[in-house]
Amino acid sequence: MESYVVYLRGINVGGKNKIKMADLRTCLHENGCQNVQTYIQSGNIVLQSDLSAQELARQIEMLLANQFELDSTLIKVLALDFETYRVIIEEAPHGYGEESQANDYRYDVLFLLDVTSDQVMKEVMVRPGIDMAWQGSHAIYYRRPGPDNPDYTKSYLSRLVKKDIYQSITARNWKTTTKMWDALKELQGR
Repeated sequence: MESYVVYLRGINVGGKNKIKMADLRTCLHENGCQNVQTYIQSGNIVLQSDLSAQELARQIEMLLANQFELDSTLIKVLALDFETYRVIIEEAPHGYGEESQANDYRYDVLFLLDVTSDQVMKEVMVRPGIDMAWQGSHAIYYRRPGPDNPDYTKSYLSRLVKKDIYQSITARNWKTTTKMWDALKELQGR
């Protein structure tokens, strides 16, 4: 049985496509997933399954469409196995996500849904002196000013939302990304 991190794109965002995590855990468990755990309300899951990553993502997309009242055109599912997630963590730039006393930054990981990191990097805009972006094999790492930084409103990350490729990305902050890694390692060790 393989251990996975599963990210749901398009649920519990802006009051739309609401799903209670307890209902989601029950649904997944009843449909063959084991050791299902969720983290916060935005579709972050670790679980175990006998399916491949692609099969699992397809199954969960179908379950969401059939079991919950959602706008399924907004929903996408990304399943990442242990080795792929390990690479994502290891490819993060040195010092990525470390808090600085002098500056306030946000660290976002852009996870890729059926696109390559080359395709996404061509679309990612970085404002010189404000933002930074690094390309990994399975994700893009983005640093932008946080709310206490004087350059907070100057980031170009929000421009990505207006591009077609945005539909092929699900973003998580670095804290969530590493929390999911810890949960995945614990699950893998069972």
